[in-house]
Amino acid sequence: MASKHDIGWEHAEPFGGNRRTPKFMFSAEGAKKVGKAISKFFLFNGIPFNAADSGPYYQSMIDTLAEVGPGIKGPIGYQIGNAYLEEEVQELEVYINTLKAKWLVYGCTIMCDGWSSRTRKPIINFMVYCDRSMIYLSSVDTTNIPKTADYVFSLMDKIIEEVGEENIVQLVTDNEASFKAVGMLLMEKRKHLFWSPCAAHCFDLMLEDIGNMKHIKEILDQAKMITSFIYNSLKVVNLMKVFTKDRDLLRLGITRFAIAFISLQSLIRYEGDLKMMCTTNEALW
Repeated sequence: MASKHDIGWEHAEPFGGNRRTPKFMFSAEGAKKVGKAISKFFLFNGIPFNAADSGPYYQSMIDTLAEVGPGIKGPIGYQIGNAYLEEEVQELEVYINTLKAKWLVYGCTIMCDGWSSRTRKPIINFMVYCDRSMIYLSSVDTTNIPKTADYVFSLMDKIIEEVGEENIVQLVTDNEASFKAVGMLLMEKRKHLFWSPCAAHCFDLMLEDIGNMKHIKEILDQAKMITSFIYNSLKVVNLMKVFTKDRDLLRLGITRFAIAFISLQSLIRYEGDLKMMCTTNEALW
């Protein structure tokens, strides 16, 4: 008899007294068959593996397919890019409108973030945060445009008018001189607004200053030399993972300059394992 731990037991229905017969149930063999079919789709289309771990819609898709049952034919690309895309846009607009309705009730924060795209194109993003939810508002391409205080002020002032001055409590921007000047100008013009520098950017600047100290810079440069040596050779990387139990030394940090310190922390954590790797049988190299 099937165990309650089997996948699909929660869909069982009473049948013949106290016995419960699952409407559908995946055995270990069935789960493997489904896993292999999904893996083939990922591999054939070059979909990143971590897409299966991000967001709620992956498992939701599988649950819906199981609920509908066999024989269902999936949508073609045209349907996904047209009818279903339009439905998603409409649902998203409804969701965004429910968030906008909270702006006047709770007040909101305008967040301004300057960054560079993969093609090194400078962009300024504007987001709105309210009641533990954040939505993207707009972006401005600032290619060949100096980010002077007057220019940034005109952008921020326009965003405030768009969102509604009465809905805004504070502004959060980078801690660069021009953005700081803009914050002061906006507080002068709109007395109830409050400007705050981005905490993550402040930490980033602090780590940059610390990393530029002579004795710290020497240590970080040595750490970078070690990690560069390891990651410049796939053979050495594979050997390293044997000793670190498949763990990497390099990880992305929340700020740009945090990566160097996180890498240094990893070297210290796996110091013993790396020493064993360096003194291992030369045949492994």
